[in-house]
Amino acid sequence: MDLISLTTRAHRATGATIAEIGADDWDRSTPCAEWTVRDIVKHLIEGHDSRTAEATAHPMKTRPSADGDLARSYEESSAEFLAAFDGEAPEKTFDFGSFGKLPGKNALAVLFVDTLTHHWDLDTALGREHHWDDELAEAALKVASRYPDVMPVRGPGGAFDHAVEAPPDAGPGARLIALLGRSAQPTPHR
Repeated sequence: MDLISLTTRAHRATGATIAEIGADDWDRSTPCAEWTVRDIVKHLIEGHDSRTAEATAHPMKTRPSADGDLARSYEESSAEFLAAFDGEAPEKTFDFGSFGKLPGKNALAVLFVDTLTHHWDLDTALGREHHWDDELAEAALKVASRYPDVMPVRGPGGAFDHAVEAPPDAGPGARLIALLGRSAQPTPHR
């Protein structure tokens, strides 16, 4: 599995959705409990920047965070993150807080799943049909299937909720979402 290539594709697709977020969309609810569209985009940017800082041993950047600046901040943070992880970062160890220390390759895999999942969250919140890239979804499903069903990974207050049942005919994207505790039911938009 070429994680940097898969992550690059996930970042580009997510960035395209972020670039289309309208001024009235930032406060929309998302399937990610208690987070708005704005919160998810900021979370992705902060994740890029904190891991890039760890990978490069440079201070974490402070980026413009006004709604009108978030798409550009996402693109810049994504490019720097991908450059860092295309280098020596996979050989380093990263601090994931309550998750503990992770080797760079594992950290990249977790962040790949995070990006792909939040892309679905954003499309759902914006009322858009999400078009899964089955290769990305299958790879993310393979990674996420290894996540333990214990706190701080799963459950109320965890990074993900407990798995829910996927429809019997679900494709890899729908199975991924169900595995991470999200329902494919529509989310209220306000």
